[in-house]
Amino acid sequence: IEGIVRDGGASSVDRAETEQEAIAAALAHPPAVILSDVKLADGTGPSAVWTIRSRIGPCPVIFITGTPEDCKPCDYAHAILDKPLQPHRIMSVFREIAPI
Repeated sequence: IEGIVRDGGASSVDRAETEQEAIAAALAHPPAVILSDVKLADGTGPSAVWTIRSRIGPCPVIFITGTPEDCKPCDYAHAILDKPLQPHRIMSVFREIAPI
């Protein structure tokens, strides 16, 4: 995913495996766009994104997940993309919302 969004114009990408790592990374480097899975190694993407948005304000969100039914609450997301990864779909949605 990192390579896909870099090809789409992202100038920096922070990667996190857990909810706490995602929050810490976003607070250290506020994102212009958030891409997240629903299930993380520890915690959930929707919970991390909720915390991030509550602290830094709204920003566009794309969830990429094998379990879209578990994406709750995710009504604010620009897109919820199913796995397996489809690079052209990720790139298309990213380019729609990225402030590049």
